Amino acid sequence: MLSSALLYVSGVIFNDYFDIEIDKKERPFRPLASGSISKQRAIQIASVLMMLSAILAFSVSWSSFVTVIFLSCIVLAYDYRLKHSKFFGPLAMGSTRFLNVILGASPTIYLAIQSHFLQPIFAATSMFAFVVIIVLFSRKEISGMQSRKQTIILFSFVYGIVASIAIATLLDLFKMSGLIILIPFTIIMSIIFKQTLSGDSVAIQRGIKNMVISIIILDSIFASGTAGLPYGLLTLLFLLPSVLLSRKFYVT
Repeated sequence: MLSSALLYVSGVIFNDYFDIEIDKKERPFRPLASGSISKQRAIQIASVLMMLSAILAFSVSWSSFVTVIFLSCIVLAYDYRLKHSKFFGPLAMGSTRFLNVILGASPTIYLAIQSHFLQPIFAATSMFAFVVIIVLFSRKEISGMQSRKQTIILFSFVYGIVASIAIATLLDLFKMSGLIILIPFTIIMSIIFKQTLSGDSVAIQRGIKNMVISIIILDSIFASGTAGLPYGLLTLLFLLPSVLLSRKFYVT
């Protein structure tokens, strides 16, 4: 968890480092753009955090270390250039979430390969798909959707993820307790779909924020489906700080 958190923070700093010229024009209040933190200090902090993330992962297992190395490469590639690509940007962001799930499973990945190999792969793939949808949706947060059809197509994939989880559960890949969390997740996605169907940019921005926060609920579904409902409910507790922080910070 600490390795993942440190890697996330380093990625945020690298993102601002590579975007400093854009931020000077569009977001001059940000730390780097305003000059309150130098570019040299920022790159030092980000590099140290990324190295600490790798060291922590190495202290757990070789598989965790290798996963963090791959994850770090994708984070840097995304921050430096891939985020500007219409095709590779969403795939890169989705890949970071995919590997983050694999990082969580990496300490016991050899055991997982022998017994429940499909569980972490399925969970990671679902997360990949959901995040790609969010990124594609976020491309319209300023201009708004040109037609209702675009929103319908994107959310049809969201419902596809929901259906695949339900089918996988019925096929005994996951415990039935995961469906208890899947129901409210589906309801929330339906509410977001209805709110953003107008194509209004403000509604889309609000929808993106709620979808990002809903990643926690998706995590909870898989925690319940693998470890049991108590772990899924514990995972849901992270919604509280996330909702509170989203009132202070711009979530996109």
